[in-house]
Parts: sequence; structure tokens; C-alpha cells
Amino acid sequence: MQSEMGLSASPKSRKSVPTVMDSTNTLSDRFLTSANAVTAADSPVRLAMVSCGLGHVNRGFEVSTARWYSALKNDPRLDVRLFAGGPFPDSTLVPNLPRDFLLRWPLFIASLFNKRRVWEFAYGSEMVTFAIGLLPHIISWKPDVVWTKEAPFGHVLIFFRDLLKLKFKVVIANGGGFKPNTIKRFDFVQHLQPTSYESALSFGIAKEKMQVLPHFARYKQPDKARNIVRKEFGLADDDFAVIIVSAWNCYHKRIDYVINEVAQIEDQRVKLIMCGHPEPDTAFLKELGKKLLGDRIQWLTLPAEGVHSALYAADVYVIASVDEVFGAATIEAALAEKPIVCHPNAGTKYILEEYVSDADLTVAGALAERLKQVRITPPPKELLKEIKEAVNSKFSEQVLCAKFADAVVDLKN
Repeated sequence: MQSEMGLSASPKSRKSVPTVMDSTNTLSDRFLTSANAVTAADSPVRLAMVSCGLGHVNRGFEVSTARWYSALKNDPRLDVRLFAGGPFPDSTLVPNLPRDFLLRWPLFIASLFNKRRVWEFAYGSEMVTFAIGLLPHIISWKPDVVWTKEAPFGHVLIFFRDLLKLKFKVVIANGGGFKPNTIKRFDFVQHLQPTSYESALSFGIAKEKMQVLPHFARYKQPDKARNIVRKEFGLADDDFAVIIVSAWNCYHKRIDYVINEVAQIEDQRVKLIMCGHPEPDTAFLKELGKKLLGDRIQWLTLPAEGVHSALYAADVYVIASVDEVFGAATIEAALAEKPIVCHPNAGTKYILEEYVSDADLTVAGALAERLKQVRITPPPKELLKEIKEAVNSKFSEQVLCAKFADAVVDLKN
């Protein structure tokens, strides 16, 4: 029997889930008393965690890097440092040419003719200049392992490493869906789900150089009453709020599709909250949103706690990507006990398993129809809680951080 939110498991077929830790807890203090704690004589592995856009950009790559660092920094087996391209708490600022700076000024005119190509050039320039700016820190500190999610930066860093005959390993966390040919030169690959691992294995990358280790996610419910939080986002009691947490683009996140689908619901009480960060498509998307939805849509770039508040206030979470490698925001939505409407792809299937939506979001009208169903007959609270527990047991910070540290220590050895 199909549930109202398009989840494929019936009550009788649902699996029982183990008791899990509170998803709002962190491990920074727990590492201090870990059973795996090293002795004073041991030398911790020097781990550099790198995000070129952190401090300027607030989206998946950057947020997940900062989150890993905050959870790992007190592991006694590791000496962890966070390197960022912009000002960010507890990080080392690395000089570079930020992509947004280049797009706002030197490349503004060129971007009017080909936004996507110019954005790619600006992004590449940020990677190259960041790698050059990081070199003095690499040479003076001598990290054992450098971890990044950005393949262009990683390739530039490997070039300088080999040129200068330095001795550190470079790890790529394959959250961008990079093809095996792109990641084959890295010393180790962290896959976020099994599909990309199997693809790399078939390509010929040795299994000893890879591991499936997904990102963990945190969700902290606001202390305020939900109706108060909803008012802070301009929502009335009878509004139905659809939330998107992603980059604002057409080519991957398909925000244009979402706007068109929500616009089909001719009810002024149906609102759309866009949480994310601008990309080259954003100007077009904002024009489309204004034309079709007027004041029913809002565009917000929020810190992590702000995204949690927005999830708390919303009524349903949507991710319209046809292809998705992972999706930490989908985990957060599950932890927030929100109905999730998504296309069944490798990423959403890995996160939600039997609870994944069966909506075919390649079809015009499919999302609008599913949103109407969720609005009229929302899924039972018991089912949403069950999904939360299942997701939390799989992506708990406690289990994943221990595996992360183990992998880094093994890589040095």
C-alpha cells in the first residue's frame, strides 16, 4: 500500500530500527575520552581540511567541510586544521581570488554573454589561486593528509606536490559526482554512496584506495514555538510552505521546474522558501519566480541554524534533482520529520531506502500533484518519526566520524 507522501513501505513491511543517539549531539567532547584515544607518546596525524569557498559561500560543499572539522578537531588521533577562502571561525584564511569577486567586477561584462562558462572560469581561478596561497602553509606545517571536496583544487595541489617533491596524501570526497577519470590521480577517494564506488571500481581504481563513507548531518530544532518561527518567515497559520535547500540553478537542482510546478497550484497560501546560494542561473530564476509566484516565493541564504529554522517552519521538503550523488539537506529534512518529495535516484535511494518517494519528477505536473496530496493528507507523524530514526541510525555522527578518523590514520600508515 502506498502512503500519502509516496513512500513505498507499508506499516507491516517497515523494518525496526535500533535505538540511536540524539542527532543534535556532537562529538567534540566525546573524542577526549574515546576508547581509541592515543597516548601522549603517539604523534597525531596532521590533517588539513580545505574548502576554497568557505567564508564566502554557504552551501553543501562548504557546510559539510566545516561540519566535519567541528566534529573531528578534538579527536586525539588527529591534528586537524581548517583552511578557508574567506573569513570563517576557527579557520586559517588562505589568500585567493573568490569566484563571486571575479563575477561581480572583472568578469561581469563577459558573464552577460555566457554565464555558465564565465562562472566555470571564475571557479577555476579560485581553485588555482587558493592552491598557490595554501602552499606556504603546506611547506611550513607539513600535513600528512589534505582533504577536499573540490577536484580542480585537488589536481592543482597534486601538481605542486609532485613538482616540489612534497610528501602528503590528497583525499577527494566525491560529493560532486566526479567521473572515475577525474578522481583517479587522488591518493584516496571518499565516496558518499555505493553507486559512485562501484563505478570507480569498474573503471579500475583499486578498492584499497577507496571507501564508502557518507557525510553526517545535524539538525537542531529551534527552542521557539513553531508558530512563532513561521511568523519570522512571513508564514500565516494556514499557509502551506514548500522548502528547497540547494544551490539555485537549473541544470542540476532544477529550480525552474519547482517554480513552474508550485505555480500550477493556484492558491495564494502555497508558499515557496528557497534556501541556498546564487549561481549563474539565479537571475533568470528570480525573474521567473517573481513572474509566476509574485510574493509567494522568498530567496534566503542562511547559516546552518537558519536553515534548521526554515525546515522547522516549512510543511514539506522538495529536492527535484534527477541525478543526486548524496544530499545532506535531505538527511536534515528527515531529521526534522518533514515529508520529503524527491525523484528516486542514487542519492535519495541511498538515504531514504524503502521510504524514498516514487514521484517521477521528470514529468510535468508530477510535483504539483504530489504537493497537493501531501497538503490534503499529510503522512502520519509516526511514519515521519520512523524515517527520522532510520536515517539517523545510518548517518549518525558518532559512527561516521570514527570511521573517518580510522581512514585518515590508515592512510598515513
